[in-house]
Amino acid sequence: MDRPLHAVRTRLDDFLAELATLQYRHGAGLARELPIASLHASFPELSAPETFVAATEALTKARAKNDVLAIRRIQLVRELVATQVEEALAARPAQAMATVEANAVLNVDDESFDFAGAMSRLPHEPNRARRAGLERAVGNYLWENRGPYADRREAALLTAEKLGASDYITLRGNITGIDYAQLAEAARLTLKHTEDAYRDVLTYVLKKTDPQLRPLPAGDARRHDVQAALQAPWLDEHFRREDAWPAVRQWLGEWGFTPNAGGRIRMDEEDRPGKSPRPFVVTIRVPDDIRVVLQPRGGLDAVGSLLHELGHAHHRAHVSGDLPMELRRLGDAAVTEAHAAVFERLLLSSEWLKRYLGLATTLAHDTARMAAFQSLSVLRRHCAKLSYELSLCAKGPSTERADEYADGQRRALFAEPHLGFYLYDVDPQLYVAHYLRAWALEARLTTRLTERFNEDFWRNPNAAAWMKGLYARGGTDDAEGLATEVSGAPLALPEAGERLVAILNR
Repeated sequence: MDRPLHAVRTRLDDFLAELATLQYRHGAGLARELPIASLHASFPELSAPETFVAATEALTKARAKNDVLAIRRIQLVRELVATQVEEALAARPAQAMATVEANAVLNVDDESFDFAGAMSRLPHEPNRARRAGLERAVGNYLWENRGPYADRREAALLTAEKLGASDYITLRGNITGIDYAQLAEAARLTLKHTEDAYRDVLTYVLKKTDPQLRPLPAGDARRHDVQAALQAPWLDEHFRREDAWPAVRQWLGEWGFTPNAGGRIRMDEEDRPGKSPRPFVVTIRVPDDIRVVLQPRGGLDAVGSLLHELGHAHHRAHVSGDLPMELRRLGDAAVTEAHAAVFERLLLSSEWLKRYLGLATTLAHDTARMAAFQSLSVLRRHCAKLSYELSLCAKGPSTERADEYADGQRRALFAEPHLGFYLYDVDPQLYVAHYLRAWALEARLTTRLTERFNEDFWRNPNAAAWMKGLYARGGTDDAEGLATEVSGAPLALPEAGERLVAILNR
């Protein structure tokens, strides 16, 4: 690796460890502040446009020599540096966003909520009027305080200028290799091919929560209604909080995994104020210090979240410690998201549900269909988000984008969203594309596992060993290459949607 990048490589592991620690403490409710700006000040070379130029020059030289390993290592560092240039430019808006959320006091009827508490309560509130009040309070607050969120999006657009790209979409495509136009077309087809099945099952699940509810356009369902229905509260008694972890631990052990990966994985399940309602994993050190942060709760969705985050955690905890630092620490985000999805999609197997959660045959079948519907809803929401976020990157975060966001979500979910979420419901660096590619890759991985180890691959230790072999490769693989390797076919997002529809139609 060229000398200008050598200093980056020597300090990168420490930078990522400190960044992950800050994110852990903030997301876990242990620290109100998220001092990203001071972190970047301590590691200025990692967010310097000059470092990106050096990486680009080094990549050109490596390609001229056809040095495959060097190409991959430099590609990953180059993507990381471009991301950190953006994060440094966005540090002040990000801090302002965190402050906005930390200072929120949201009054609904006779109760006050902080931001995290309101977001956590929203999908689980059984009373529709009160749920509507929660959504309205959060959405209005976000709309009134949209300035920092708009500034965060503007920082992304400024990044393209700083790094010499014509626009942000071109920049991200150049550093990730993702063809966003092609992926957007695949997302459009996925929405088209799954629409009828999604709408039919949505009608059913809305009635389960409220007999008067109907999807758009004939009904008046709102996004909060869909969120509540996706929790499948009629299944809660079968997915008690105290049963989930023992069941999952039993499964991991039978499959051939040590649940905590020999102490490399630490679980944070403590209920505390300010903790993120969304579960997440942070990688302090790879593979030795992986932390899973979860809010303790019951329900089908909670089991899915637990499985998903454990998929992330075990992937990172089984990366080979002998790999070069870049391949241990960095990688195609779609690959780790796909490994997480393989774990989560076990809820689509009625046999897994029967074996580990003790469900009767009919209940297991119905639960698997509900899990497929949950997955399809998320898939459709993100298919719509991709088109919207590409427009957001091209046109900027004006309030005109709010109507565009609402139109896309309305068509995807057949429910009315609140306009206030139009800048909040956006992940940095077009991460929505990684999710979509991940779900296409998961379909390829699961098909291969089933073909090689049968439908109950999830209790075959040979299948676990095969997965650990993939995990050990760290950032060596990209999603497209891994899909072709395991299946002989490229990623195909519509096939991931069709698989979910097939389960719904059983």
